[in-house]
Amino acid sequence: MNRRQILGTLGLLGALLATSNPVFAERQITDMAGRRIEIPDKVEKVYAIGHCIPIVGAVAPQKLANNYHLSEAALRFLPPVFIENKVIPNTGNSLSDEEVMKMAPDLVVMEKIPGAQERADRLQERLKTPVLLVDLDMLQYKQAFTFLGELLQQPEQGRKLADFVATNMDPIAEKAKSIAQDQRVRVYYAEGPDGLSTNPAGNSHTQVLDFVGGINVAKVTNLPDEGMSSVSLEQLYIWQPDVILAWTPAADRLTTWKAIVENPLWQKVKAVKAGQVLQVPWIPFSWFDRPPSSNRILGTFWLAQTLYPQTFQFDMTTLTQEYFRLFYHKEISAAEVRYLLDLARPTAAASR
Repeated sequence: MNRRQILGTLGLLGALLATSNPVFAERQITDMAGRRIEIPDKVEKVYAIGHCIPIVGAVAPQKLANNYHLSEAALRFLPPVFIENKVIPNTGNSLSDEEVMKMAPDLVVMEKIPGAQERADRLQERLKTPVLLVDLDMLQYKQAFTFLGELLQQPEQGRKLADFVATNMDPIAEKAKSIAQDQRVRVYYAEGPDGLSTNPAGNSHTQVLDFVGGINVAKVTNLPDEGMSSVSLEQLYIWQPDVILAWTPAADRLTTWKAIVENPLWQKVKAVKAGQVLQVPWIPFSWFDRPPSSNRILGTFWLAQTLYPQTFQFDMTTLTQEYFRLFYHKEISAAEVRYLLDLARPTAAASR
């Protein structure tokens, strides 16, 4: 091979390396559990496991590869970028390893919970795909948005979401501390089709209630993996909550709300007798829980003002519109905001 051929070959090799470097380039990221993970330099497709779907969608909906099964009502309140070309699991909220491999994400985002580090390491080994943990604790939202903004190469969006939390949500926790103990509202979180399942204070599924200064009346054990605890009506007769928050996956059919307000046995409970059984707004995701993700931010404003209208006085129309614009990338009208807020107070007659 003469000198000209050698130089030509080296030039071609250099060109190939130059064009291929971005594909193989990697960067090191420290996730919110302190794990050092190598990820592709350019992230285009993200598999968000379960509770992480809303928060990944808030930061980079165009990179979110999957979503939940959502009702038609919920789909109307989300933009195409949140819906189109998303993989939906056949059952439950998680995809099988085979489905994820077929999806070929650049990385996987999982919630940081007890035991998650070991599960993330095992999943990463099986999928041969980076798995990063993000903290969904409400007190860590600013850090989570900043982290995901950098991770998904959307730093400006991450900062906007963190700033929204700092400006609008953080002051609620401070103000809630000033509410006198004898002025705090006693609340029962009714889950399951009959309303006789719940979670105690200190649980991620009831963190919104703790955050706004409500008293969770449920004196039950916090189960492993924070599953629902079964309770009895006799316990409700003793606890006597001022307000009941009703939630069920079949919220559009008001399954849990009806089970409570239409059952004569529940009439012995103070909240039911006073007409204070509230359906948690659920469009496009529950405003209070399930998933316990960034969708709870909007529910924080709603619940704070609902429980303590003298202490928290928000312009819920403007705040809800701003939230939808920033977190769901969707413009909604004042009439649509009113529709969403009215979901909390259905009537038995209208729901039949």
